[in-house]
Amino acid sequence: MRFFGLLCVLFFYSKLLYGEYYQSAIDTVFWFYPGKGQNLGQGSEYFPQNIFKLPDTNASEQVPSSSPTDICSIGLGGEICVGFKNFEVVDGDGPDFTIFENAFINPVTQKVFAEPAVVSVSADGINFVEFPWDYNTLEGCAGTKPTNGKANPFDPNESGGNSFDLSTIGLKKIKYIKIKDICDSILKDEKHPFYSPLLSGFDLDCVVGIHLLPNFSSADSHDAKVELKITHGRMNLNFHELYSFVLYNSQGQVVFFNSQIGQFTLNFFDFPDGLYLLSLQKTGKFTFYKILKIDNEIFVD
Repeated sequence: MRFFGLLCVLFFYSKLLYGEYYQSAIDTVFWFYPGKGQNLGQGSEYFPQNIFKLPDTNASEQVPSSSPTDICSIGLGGEICVGFKNFEVVDGDGPDFTIFENAFINPVTQKVFAEPAVVSVSADGINFVEFPWDYNTLEGCAGTKPTNGKANPFDPNESGGNSFDLSTIGLKKIKYIKIKDICDSILKDEKHPFYSPLLSGFDLDCVVGIHLLPNFSSADSHDAKVELKITHGRMNLNFHELYSFVLYNSQGQVVFFNSQIGQFTLNFFDFPDGLYLLSLQKTGKFTFYKILKIDNEIFVD
């Protein structure tokens, strides 16, 4: 049974590799040009790890993310270019990636406090195409929609944040995502609908890819720094660095996600029998485990 199960998992893995999309948080900063003013989360004790993760799970319309461990302020007029070391963002059905900031609803005015940025993308890091946006409404910008930290970050219908579809600009795939703050322009225009003297620049929480295709040439099948034990239908993982992990079912759907350091137990009693793929991500590296669950037993390859 174990041999048959592992064969099934290998078949499933190849299906994901060639026919399905992966979903993950960014793991690469290509460049960062901080702007003026706010510099929260820019220190080496936080950056870039604070943006190499899933969105802050405590973030909501009323309570924005504000810790330097969770966000990096790029400053007034600042610019950052990010992406995925082993993945490309491709044009799938609907939005292809989402950018999370710490926008929130002002309890007094009931309007969104937005610190917007313009988004452009590139396949080669040289030739960029900008997503269309409107100066007055900020439609098409990042940083205008609050984060729902309790929702699936890969579901743009629930996650909050600003999602972008490559078909909008006629591109099939990209590797570079450039985020350029425009708060400095709004601060000069007191009649702007989103003007506030408190604007201090775009605060990046994270970026997630919804439609990703991998390049496994630089990805490891297993990571020696992750200790793995299987006991009674549970998968116990021990690691000493920050990891984000995503569990996919056989349809390529995300059924579990989290980010943390230390010991973690994934209880497969909570999931139906079937084939799964567990993706672990740390800075610049991905690790994959192929999993089969049958009758409360799990087999890992």
